[in-house]
Amino acid sequence: MLSKSFFFLVILILLIGVSSASAQLKKVRFSTTGISISELPFKVAQVKGFWREEGLDVEAILIRGAVGMQALLGGSVDYTSASGSTIAAAVRGLPVKLVFISSSKPQFELISQPQLKSVQDLKGKIVGISSRGGSNDLMLQMILQKNGLAPNKDVTVIIVGAQEESVIALRTGRIAAALITPPRNFMLQRDGFNRIAYSGDYMTTYANGGIGLTDEKIKTNPAEVLAFVRGTIKALQYSMKNRGEMVKIMPGYLGIKDPALIDQLYDLYLTRQSVDGSVDEPWMKGAIEFTQKTLGGAAKEVPSSQVFDFSFVQKAAR
Repeated sequence: MLSKSFFFLVILILLIGVSSASAQLKKVRFSTTGISISELPFKVAQVKGFWREEGLDVEAILIRGAVGMQALLGGSVDYTSASGSTIAAAVRGLPVKLVFISSSKPQFELISQPQLKSVQDLKGKIVGISSRGGSNDLMLQMILQKNGLAPNKDVTVIIVGAQEESVIALRTGRIAAALITPPRNFMLQRDGFNRIAYSGDYMTTYANGGIGLTDEKIKTNPAEVLAFVRGTIKALQYSMKNRGEMVKIMPGYLGIKDPALIDQLYDLYLTRQSVDGSVDEPWMKGAIEFTQKTLGGAAKEVPSSQVFDFSFVQKAAR
């Protein structure tokens, strides 16, 4: 009887300890823009418990692009991975900052119909984009112009929608080419479509999978920000050093079962990720200039300190 009582007492103490530990975790909400290889470190931070090690219970919520920025400014979430929207908002003068960058290179590949072998082959053809005036549109214009083609003169550019719609438009022959992100580009190439350009060869200053937050959060809760950034950096470093674990995590996250495709994606991931979550001053200036082009209007001098704050990355490294 005594042994049974002692056993239940031990279990009770353990349960209280677990409950106490859980209660000490701080709940934060993080909006992610989608499922992609550039956002893999966030999945790793959650799966491997790196955020929990920093005392944070992170709820990841899928919210697309600009809507995620609205949620951040409205206080519905604490952080957002919408790095492009964060940069754009900061350039416009809104009180937000980007404090971490997962990938500092664009992911877009220009994928064409099987019979087309180069960008020049797009002359007289129809190419699809997601929207007018956005980064997708400007990147395509850069690629066409660098290859001697005038957008909307030599090439007809139409809006077809997001990535899924672009893939359908390619497969049905409605368009000749489109900018496609992994893993869809690999899937199309396996079916005979061609990769005729990589956007990163034309434009290097493009953020994917960052951490955006408000100036108010930095001011009122720097300890939480540091914990969130530090946990994410741990995940970034882990993801780049542990191939065996990553090829186990990636299939469930990306919804891909093909081991060969997972290996391809992981190899690509290693070439496009930031080393430590930060970038240099020339990169920041380039990203600001590119964003100003997408916003239109007269470009004025915007200091990088208005848009970026990598002090938390530097503190985490120390």
